[in-house]
Order: sequence, then C-alpha cells, then structure tokens
Amino acid sequence: MFITLPDSLTVLLWLAVGIASLFSLLGFLSQYDWKFELFSHFRVQYALLLAACLLIFLFSGKLTGGLVSLIFLVTNLARILPIYRWTTHRQAGPKVYRLFFANILGTNAHYEQLIMAMRKADGDFILLVEVRHNHLEQLLPALADYPYQFTLPDVKNFGLAIFSRLPLESAQALRFDEQCTPALVARLMVGETLLTLVGIHPYPPKSRSQAAQRNHQLKLTAEFVRSQPGELMLAGDLNSTSWSHAFQQLLNDSQLLDSRQGLGLQPSWPAGNPLLRIPIDHALHTPGICIQARKCGQPTGSDHLPVIVDFSIL
Repeated sequence: MFITLPDSLTVLLWLAVGIASLFSLLGFLSQYDWKFELFSHFRVQYALLLAACLLIFLFSGKLTGGLVSLIFLVTNLARILPIYRWTTHRQAGPKVYRLFFANILGTNAHYEQLIMAMRKADGDFILLVEVRHNHLEQLLPALADYPYQFTLPDVKNFGLAIFSRLPLESAQALRFDEQCTPALVARLMVGETLLTLVGIHPYPPKSRSQAAQRNHQLKLTAEFVRSQPGELMLAGDLNSTSWSHAFQQLLNDSQLLDSRQGLGLQPSWPAGNPLLRIPIDHALHTPGICIQARKCGQPTGSDHLPVIVDFSIL
C-alpha cells in the first residue's frame, strides 16, 4: 500500500535529490578548481538527504525517484564507509600516550571552558593553533604540570603552542617559505624512538590564491614529513576534509596514515552545528605509530571541537 504524495511535495523531493546529486558530482572536481572543493566536504549531509528522499519515494511507489536517490546515495557512501573499515590489526605498544589537539579560535575568551576541556582530556601532549597572547596569559598558570613548553602566539590566527609532560629535545616554528604559515615542530625521545610532533594551520581556501597557498603548504609539509627520521605525528586544522583532493594528495605524498581510519569520521567543525559538522581537524601518523583510540573532545568555546588521540609506538 503506497502513500499518496501531494504534487508540491513530489516537486520538492525531486529538487532535493537534484541538488544533492549535482553537489555530489561537483565534489569530485575539487582538484580542478577551489570552488568545486566546497562541494566535496558535505558527503554525509548529501547521503542523509538522499536516504530520506529514497525512503519517501519508495513508500509512495515512485520508483524512478527512488532509483536516482539510491544511485547517488551509494556514490556518497562509497566515499564515506571506507573510513570506517579496519585496515590493519591494532597492536598495543609498551605505553599509551595521549595527544590533545585543538584549534582554540583566535577570538575565543571562554578560558575556563578551554581549561576544563584540556584537564578532562589529561593528555601527555597539548598542541594548540590560533593561539594569541591573551590565551597564554590565562592558560600558562593552569598548565603548570606541563613543564616542557613552546609557544608562538600571533595576533591573527596562526599562533602555535605545545605543552608536554615529556621532555622535549627541541621545539621550533618553521616557515617552509613565504607562502606558508608557521609549522610547529617538536622532537622528543619516547623510549628508544625519536618522535616528531608537527602542528600546522594553513590558510583557509577562501579564494583561489589562498587555496593555492594551502595546497602549496600541504605539499611542502609532505616533503618535510618524508625527510624526518623516526616516527612522526602531524596534527592540524588542515582546512580540508577527508574527501578533498588536497587532503588525499597530502596522504599520498607524505605516506602518512589517517588516525580516524576504522574509527569513523568524527567531524569537528562547526562545533555549534552538528548537522553541518565536517571533519577538517586531522591527526596523521607514520606506520610505526599505532592508534589505540580517537575521539572529539568536549567543547572549548571555539568553533572547532578538539581531537584526542591515544597512541603507542611499536
């Protein structure tokens, strides 16, 4: 027994399917123009909308609409579901460490909320971007139990900071060239293994030139990563999602692994709107690092949720 849909609702359904299908296709063109990349970020939202349209079409007996919805639903699921697939057997190293990474938002003045989120996470390493002088004035007294620190605040949105409970052999801010924002590079010994922690926050792709700068920085970052000895973890607000051509190029060029593999998307931005939230905060790692757990932390007052990664070194 099929339900009867008003003509106006049928038109709206076809409009929704048409828009979601068109945007899904445009997302595959992200490598050709920075504007197309904007359509690549919302695969989950497209899939949810198409799934809803599919059900309504089926219950109303409109098989053509159901078929079109199904085709483009599968197209998006084919991009989403592999992130949930286990690719390797996870082994536990002799000790598990925790990294807390957050874009804390340059204008964020919710200091207590930020401090509470960091304390609850209780990480061995805290890596922050968009750090300003006023943040450090409030955070430094609260992070006294992290004796090893490096900070480079900035009046814009490219300040960096790392706080560690383990001794740092070195920490510095590197600017690969004049087109790049600073990258924080910290090195320490974990047992007998050299571990490098890298934090970056490239320019957001708000224009063709900024998209080119971001892509350029990701390319230089990949070159830098490949040249480093030991194990390495790269954390950052990369201003790109898992389906962006720029992100996939970074994975291919750097030969790093995505810490969310097998654990799900864990979208982090915008923190205040779960329906539109997309995964742009990343933690990537070399094969010698084994991810034990990964999740988004509690809100910090920023428009980004923090990322918490538990890992061991094999």
